[in-house]
Amino acid sequence: MARVAGVDEVGRGPLAGPVVAGAVVLPDSRAMWLSRLRDSKLLGAPAREELSASIRDHADWGLGFVSPQVVDQLGIVWATRLAMRQAVLALHEPPDALIVDGREVVDAGLPQQAVTGGDALCMSVAAASIVAKVARDALMERFDVEFPGFGFAGNKGYGTPEHKAALLRLGPTTLHRLTWTPVFEAARARALAS
Repeated sequence: MARVAGVDEVGRGPLAGPVVAGAVVLPDSRAMWLSRLRDSKLLGAPAREELSASIRDHADWGLGFVSPQVVDQLGIVWATRLAMRQAVLALHEPPDALIVDGREVVDAGLPQQAVTGGDALCMSVAAASIVAKVARDALMERFDVEFPGFGFAGNKGYGTPEHKAALLRLGPTTLHRLTWTPVFEAARARALAS
């Protein structure tokens, strides 16, 4: 039977933090938790964490992380593709093919199908979105302690009004994507004010 990995990413839109991708090959079983897989955005945090633990315990999974600095250097499209490649290469056994959420192409030398809305249509892509989101959320909660005042535990790096106000007040950190307009503008405003 062919090993097909679902691939998805989280963290394309935030002003801060890494892009994280997941790749998952689901087990050939009828386990109850498989029927609960959904796009990570449709699940609450407790359900995501529980499903992520089941995926990590019973499936072949890999994660890829691309830093904000690399996002600034490559741009978000190439950074996303790099994170997806890392996730596929992190699988315990190489897959035979990929199903990739969205329109991305993963440079992994494998047959692949890009599916818009794949995290809602394919269980392995949904599983990839879940492990990636849980991993990224945990990172952002740790960064909330390291970079106080930005509310990363709550906003996960997205450009909420509170986050943008903190950028103006505190200035960008090494976690911020410096080429993104709100971050760049906040840094410029602080420089002009000093």
